[in-house]
Amino acid sequence: MFARVLIVLFVLFTSLNAYQSEKEIQAQVIGKISKFITWQDETKETFVITILKNQFGSAFDDTYKDAKIKGKKVVINYIQDPSQIKECNVLIIPALSSSELKLILEKAKEAKALTISDQKGFAEKSGIVQISFVAQKVKLKINLDSAKDANLQINSSLLQIAEVIKGS
Repeated sequence: MFARVLIVLFVLFTSLNAYQSEKEIQAQVIGKISKFITWQDETKETFVITILKNQFGSAFDDTYKDAKIKGKKVVINYIQDPSQIKECNVLIIPALSSSELKLILEKAKEAKALTISDQKGFAEKSGIVQISFVAQKVKLKINLDSAKDANLQINSSLLQIAEVIKGS
């Protein structure tokens, strides 16, 4: 029953709305994905989303103003350089070269962050969640081994609606 409700809610929230851009939808989806992730240390008072090289405009600020994820106030950090990566729950990564991506994923792994990108091949390159749009629907690809390496647990309900890959 819960799985059916989850799937219905996910489909409702991930169908493209004619008035929303893909970036706005991605901002919403990332919060929904986060609800199905368990971090090793969930004692922090805030839920931190860090965005590297912002390509979302104000979509995250608009979506998460006064919002909560997992019962915690959402804090959005915008950074320009990988050296600025620090503790966060979610790290949003833009399309990057393979060498840049490898460096950033290593830093994210140390920070135990859920990495998310819409870069093609992201999950195969050791990113945790790859978001794409196919036929006006959000599709997820999850690298289970990368999630385990970051000490993250992904709820089976989310895995059921995603393409799951293992290895990197």
